Amino acid sequence: MRRIQLAWLTLALSTACGGSPTNDNGNNNGNPYPQDPGGTPEQAVEVEVRDDVFVPNSVVVAVGGTVTFRWIGTNGHSVTPRGASTFSPTAPVSYPPKDLVVAFSSAGTYHYNCIIHGASDGYGSQGNMIGTVSVR
Repeated sequence: MRRIQLAWLTLALSTACGGSPTNDNGNNNGNPYPQDPGGTPEQAVEVEVRDDVFVPNSVVVAVGGTVTFRWIGTNGHSVTPRGASTFSPTAPVSYPPKDLVVAFSSAGTYHYNCIIHGASDGYGSQGNMIGTVSVR
């Protein structure tokens, strides 16, 4: 009887929280990628690659502008594009100190994640290490 109650509770919580723990975005817990934060696009933006989150997780950059990803902390993280809009260069799992500078020459929305902490097969803070670059 207790197993049936637990199964119903699990189903109810899953439905209430948006369904399956893994979604099409490639991140866990049904977390959607962050939205465009609005504001005026900047020519140069910095994103801190912290343990285990991108700060900020959503930025706006002007066409032709750059985003510098700066590793802070001790854990290894990647910057990996997700979806149809990709960018280069990317970073495999890397440790601080490290900076990755990416120039965005085309307008669009670019999603990225850490393959360890933001991917459906990651661990730790699964699904939380995801970000968006909006280029306008």
